[in-house]
Amino acid sequence: MNYVYWAWGAILADLGIFFSPLVFSSSLSAFAAVLLVHVIACAIVTSCCFLLMPRQFRLPRKLVWVYLFNFSFIAPVLGAIGLLFMTRITLRQAEEQSHLAVPVSVLLPEYDVQGKDVTRKGQGSIRSRLGKNVPANVRMQSLLTLQAVPTRVSNPILEELLSDSTDDVRLVAFGMLDAEEKKLSVLIHRERELLERELTPEQRYTCLRHLAELHWELIYASLAQGELRHHILRQAREYLEKALAQGVQLNSGIWFLKGRILLAHGEIDDAELALQQAVTLGQPKISVLPYLAEIAFKRREFALVKTYMQDLVYLNAASRTRAIADFWTGAHNVSNFSDRRFLPHI
Repeated sequence: MNYVYWAWGAILADLGIFFSPLVFSSSLSAFAAVLLVHVIACAIVTSCCFLLMPRQFRLPRKLVWVYLFNFSFIAPVLGAIGLLFMTRITLRQAEEQSHLAVPVSVLLPEYDVQGKDVTRKGQGSIRSRLGKNVPANVRMQSLLTLQAVPTRVSNPILEELLSDSTDDVRLVAFGMLDAEEKKLSVLIHRERELLERELTPEQRYTCLRHLAELHWELIYASLAQGELRHHILRQAREYLEKALAQGVQLNSGIWFLKGRILLAHGEIDDAELALQQAVTLGQPKISVLPYLAEIAFKRREFALVKTYMQDLVYLNAASRTRAIADFWTGAHNVSNFSDRRFLPHI
């Protein structure tokens, strides 16, 4: 508000000089004095109005200031008063608009990026609602919720339901398993047809890698059991070895896939080398450490398992993995049932 007082003071000084005897004098010195006071008053009013204006209206600074000065200079007193009132109107409009959108600071909710457990159902909880003593409508609803559960968890449950005494449950379980298997089979068939064409080494490498990943997905999703599982594992390994032989620059993902396939074959030494190579090429340690811990466990190197689990504690691991890490490191919260219920799932 100090700028407003300065502006009104300059306007009153400008008004006073025009009512003074100097205006009626015909001397050059009187004219220069009146002009000087008028210029100073206009400059004060212009500067005050310029500083009161919102920031977005001040650009470009020099040009805006000159325009405002000319407006107040050309029309003595009235121009300055009009300029002051226009500035006041602009300020009021800016204040009204500022009330429409006031930024508010809010706390972000805690969200586990890795876990995604918010949308998942516990395996034990779903199994309990699929029991034979549960009403049929509840069993069907629970069965349909398996569509939102990862295939690695849901498919073993569906396999068990294939021998259920209720026809509807058996048919739905078979349909869900068959749909998942057909989806992967279509992708595999498409990649095999593409592999028969004339391809560059990079294209052939990509195609072979996709085939290895799709065959591994059949294993990972528990869609193959027994001898079929061993056959698909061999095929996944063959496609992977052919991809590695293409001479294309490799990344961490294919070495990570190789480590998991070799681990499923039981070749833990080669699997460990492949997983370490994946980490060297940039694979996040949070995804590799659980497999390295599994290898150490198979070797009965429990101290090394605990070391890997301690490393996982300091990383942003998923809730299920954290439960296992807490179990091995002796964390206090592993005694809670909400954590222990994850133990059978890993």
